[in-house]
Amino acid sequence: MLTKVRLPAEKRIEVVHVSLMRDPKFALFAGLFMVGKITIVESEHYTASTNGRDAKYGRTFVDSLTDKELAFLIMHENMHKCYRHLTTWRKLWEVNAGIANNACDFVINIQLHDMDPQETCLAFPRDKTTGQRIGCFDERFRGMDAKQVFDILMEEGGDEGEDGDEGDGPSGDKDSDEGGNGTKRKGFGKFPTLDEHEWEDAQNGMTEDEKKQLERDIDQVLRQGGIYAGKVGGNIPREIGELLKPKIDWRAVLHRFVRTSLKDRDSASWRKAHKNFLWQDVILPSILGKRMKWLVIGMDTSGSIQGQLLTDFLSEMNGCLASVGADRVDVIYWDAEVAGHETYKGNTKNIVHKTNPKGGGGTDPDVVVDFMQEKRMTPDALIMLSDGHMRTNKQKWAAIKAPTLWCILGNDKYEVPNGQKLVIR
Repeated sequence: MLTKVRLPAEKRIEVVHVSLMRDPKFALFAGLFMVGKITIVESEHYTASTNGRDAKYGRTFVDSLTDKELAFLIMHENMHKCYRHLTTWRKLWEVNAGIANNACDFVINIQLHDMDPQETCLAFPRDKTTGQRIGCFDERFRGMDAKQVFDILMEEGGDEGEDGDEGDGPSGDKDSDEGGNGTKRKGFGKFPTLDEHEWEDAQNGMTEDEKKQLERDIDQVLRQGGIYAGKVGGNIPREIGELLKPKIDWRAVLHRFVRTSLKDRDSASWRKAHKNFLWQDVILPSILGKRMKWLVIGMDTSGSIQGQLLTDFLSEMNGCLASVGADRVDVIYWDAEVAGHETYKGNTKNIVHKTNPKGGGGTDPDVVVDFMQEKRMTPDALIMLSDGHMRTNKQKWAAIKAPTLWCILGNDKYEVPNGQKLVIR
């Protein structure tokens, strides 16, 4: 009688990769499986982890899974890579590591469930004793991104797993003080997690050139995967389709808006002849300065718009202002209220080196309208920078008559109350 030999973890992962590539539902990710390297970890309690490029799998945990459960685990790690979770949402991790971990997993797991609800190829890993899912799952988070889930979880009490009470980590061992990568956890939230997220390695384990190359590689394989999926009858999930939309050069759009809004405001008038030509018996209209070139910039400092993005944005603004010669620039920092107001007149260059961002609370853009009305500010143009996770009063914004450009960080769904929207990625 022949005995069925169980393949080692390395080989099983290869077989599952091939199986996923052949399934139209997951053909989109065919190239993504090839990005980074795979390591098998010899640890009884290790489940899996990723730094956004490489993936690690615990041999004991892989051996405990069915092929469908292993397929789910592999897709879970690759979805983290697909969404660039460990770079996109690093600010959330810095605010609350545990809730950031939970939020990313809630988003991924509900999407994987919806990709294969009948579990023909994927099956959510379950505890062999209790039958409970291993990992975060909640139907109410369907259609949300990690920031939206993060905000809800924070409102519901934050990370109960911090300060020693770490909850069920990826190993399922409540008494362990180590995460899936063998290091001290920085909070796993109050929900059990399927894997470990190597945030520090994603930040410090790769050079800047390697990070840029990884970004290009992931974008390329997903676009190629989209073509392949179309040929084999596969679908592209809406959330991932958003990632594949043609990218607009937000810097070019920003420059164009500023140049258009702050163009030369001088106008001709026949009420007074131009004196420079009178001696030639030539009568031409004089040039009257219509009004000064005044720009207001409203900066969301509630948490997401910080660090390199804020620096890049202000650097681009410096270039814009240098090209149009604005007479006055007001910078308004806001969160749940106006946290700071700076005015620059005459020399508006090098604002990025002079400004002092303030804030860090909630998010209420309507306070900008109130502040501008209180100060009787009537600029030639208004630029708002935010992540778009907020509500606005359209009636209140109708009072702003200046051309307005909303620069929104990655949130295509946000509907601006007035003016134009520019999504920055």
